[in-house]
Amino acid sequence: MARPLALLLLLATVGGKKVVIEKSEGILILTEENYDKAVEEFDNMLVYFYAPWCGHCKALGPEFVKAGQLLKERDSEIKLAKVDGTEEEGLLDGQGVTGYPTLKLYRGGQEVKYTGGRMAPEMVAWLDRKLGPAALPLAGVAEVEQFTAKHEVAVVGFFAAESPGLARYAEACRDYDDYGVTYPVGLTTDPAAAQHFGVTDRIVLFKKFDERKVVYEGELGVQEVRDFITENSMPTVIEFNHDNAQKMFKRPNDGKSHLLVFHNRSSDTFEEEQRMMARVGKEFRKEVLFTSVDVGEEDHRRMVEFLGVRHRINNDTLPSMRIVTMRDGGAPVRYRPEDTSVTEDNLRDFVTRYTLGSVPRDYFTEPLPADWDSKPSKYLTAANFRQLVVEDVARTKLVMWFAPWCGHCKTIMPVWEELGRRFPDMLVGRIDATVNEVPGLPAVHSFPTIKLYRPDGTEAEYNGERTVEGVSKFVTSGGVYGEAAPDGEVPPARDEL
Repeated sequence: MARPLALLLLLATVGGKKVVIEKSEGILILTEENYDKAVEEFDNMLVYFYAPWCGHCKALGPEFVKAGQLLKERDSEIKLAKVDGTEEEGLLDGQGVTGYPTLKLYRGGQEVKYTGGRMAPEMVAWLDRKLGPAALPLAGVAEVEQFTAKHEVAVVGFFAAESPGLARYAEACRDYDDYGVTYPVGLTTDPAAAQHFGVTDRIVLFKKFDERKVVYEGELGVQEVRDFITENSMPTVIEFNHDNAQKMFKRPNDGKSHLLVFHNRSSDTFEEEQRMMARVGKEFRKEVLFTSVDVGEEDHRRMVEFLGVRHRINNDTLPSMRIVTMRDGGAPVRYRPEDTSVTEDNLRDFVTRYTLGSVPRDYFTEPLPADWDSKPSKYLTAANFRQLVVEDVARTKLVMWFAPWCGHCKTIMPVWEELGRRFPDMLVGRIDATVNEVPGLPAVHSFPTIKLYRPDGTEAEYNGERTVEGVSKFVTSGGVYGEAAPDGEVPPARDEL
């Protein structure tokens, strides 16, 4: 009896047996029984995991069919397939699918994470990138010159057709578009082009600034090549913006320190300050990236406050400067010169002393108000926190780390005063985490953060109701009631993505 949907049969020979894989609207229907065989049989296959109830799938499904039609019009060998997750729970578990819709590309039997769009032309364009040449083929000198002239930064591999480095360069370029920070990559095997540019079996980075051309002399490993591109694609003086921020903190640049000069583009001295930064920056390029931050940009004002250049307890005269490190994905670590004025001598001296390890880390310390202990809830700052909280082993301390702009913090302030009255023998305090950093303690970035510091040096974080009764139970239970769960990953349920 015919099914409601028109189905075609695809005969695939696997292990000498004919395997029948049904099609619906030109899309292969995969199950737990035929999935592995399809991956083995087809060189290039894009698989779509869906659920009939999923709203995003209802939108993506027709686009997936259209993508298949576009590929068919080109006589493409790429296969599109789909899996109904509600019918194939075991297959989803085996493939690690945790949400809908999920797409996976199999290229030569190897899984490639899908990072494309959800419209048919976007899917086809992504497949073209993934299954086409890893680097743009350039026939000769003219095409190399056109390619490099078209881009601010471009990378070209000059390799003889028989060179073992050719395949290694192609491997580094494969899926480079998903690396996060990428630049156009090309490849030529033309001997005349290699001779014209004076290189043989080398990778060359071309750029329209600084030294214009950088030749890579290192190992042709995937990460080594990508590190070379990322490191050498930045100018000596980087203009801070969203795009450049990603490049500044992409490996290997994330292992470097960052000198930030805060100045205003509208000032008469701005361009000279940038030229001066370029002169000094060349001397420290391997260790420190020099960055220009225009304080006139609205988007940069939060950064100016966050780094303490201008905020509630400090107000630098501009232009000013800091050095910042952000290693291993951690919070920024700041270094502040005694003299923040931006002159060539001062800038060079600051960076020199920093690289020698003679500049101490900068910590925010709010001056202690005269009336800090006038209320039931005591006002703490980095000036008295260590003495009253860390070093006091005679009593329990309940502390709220807050931010002045935090609405939840404002709401809980009356609760905190009541807790101070309820527990007079215990220190109940509050500290503004945006302007106070205690050396040796981790920075707090979630507000409010409520912690119980026990006399034995241990601590507990509260994650319950922010009421007098709720926090009181937390205190009287010794930090057990309402304690925040320890950090750890919880396996996600399958849901819409």
